[in-house]
Amino acid sequence: RHRMKNAHDIFTKRVKGQEVALTKTLDVVKRSISGMSGIQSSSGNRPKGVLFFAGPTGTGKTETAKTLAELLFGDERSCIRFDMSEYGQSHSDQKLLGAPPGYVGYEAGGQLTNAVKNNPFSILLFDEIEKAHPSILDKFLQILEDGRMTDGQGNTVYFSESIIIFTSNLGIYGVKNGERIQVVKSEMPYGEVQTAVRKGIEDYFKLQLGRPEILNRIGENIVVFDFIRSDVAKEILKAQIDNIIKNLKTEKNLEVSIDDEAYRVLEDHAVSNLDNGGRGIGNIVESLFINPLARYLFDNDVISNAKVTIMNINAEKMPYELECQTTLVESNENNSIE
Repeated sequence: RHRMKNAHDIFTKRVKGQEVALTKTLDVVKRSISGMSGIQSSSGNRPKGVLFFAGPTGTGKTETAKTLAELLFGDERSCIRFDMSEYGQSHSDQKLLGAPPGYVGYEAGGQLTNAVKNNPFSILLFDEIEKAHPSILDKFLQILEDGRMTDGQGNTVYFSESIIIFTSNLGIYGVKNGERIQVVKSEMPYGEVQTAVRKGIEDYFKLQLGRPEILNRIGENIVVFDFIRSDVAKEILKAQIDNIIKNLKTEKNLEVSIDDEAYRVLEDHAVSNLDNGGRGIGNIVESLFINPLARYLFDNDVISNAKVTIMNINAEKMPYELECQTTLVESNENNSIE
């Protein structure tokens, strides 16, 4: 409870531009801590909380789950992630929950049931749940309702101390004339994004799968993350650049600074395509800053103990290049490399 007092501030340092999503997430957690999670159910074994994170890629869904794990359990490694694209076959439930007697893998048990037995106090993150085989979704129904599951070896595993988080990109893409198209875009206001994503989720479970009861178990705990907006993109960019500069100073005693003109190039590219979220900004930082900086340092034998000023970034053609000036700190003379 004490750690959750400053939860909002901790979240906003790690997850940018998601005020609505973070507030709703924390509401579910605070309800759990207050002992009100199970008041609508006669079962006392239901998971501590259930969340369904939806919305565009690269907007902080996984980072939110990791931050929550660190806050609640003291270690973000208590967020146990399952990539549901690996469970798309009809027999995948055996890999997740354990094979029955006489089948290959019986002795090993199931990946999910083993994880919960070994660490019952955890966040279980099921990434891209729509890629799981429908037979696995049936198993989730039992977990969400009863909070327990019997593995292939006949052992009952309890989920009553776990928080379950599903993530999904449902609603972002649709099919038109047989082609996959993006129907929710970054220029849309958040209200439209939220409406479209929720409709995509409902259509999938009710119409495509014909399993509205799964959606009913999740209830109103669908949390829609917004696109990274331009002002937030600039915050993310600054945080990433500052972190790189800090690490270079700490590890190599390289003092790197960026002139306004060069930084403007990074900003322009960071806000030019927001559909890929924070992950897209990270890719821009890598291609426009990290890679050409590494090339410059290597080619000029700048290993440590130097001041590097990036005056401009040539982003007109590949490979991208930096215009830099370097002063060796260990020398009494201003030996400059241009």
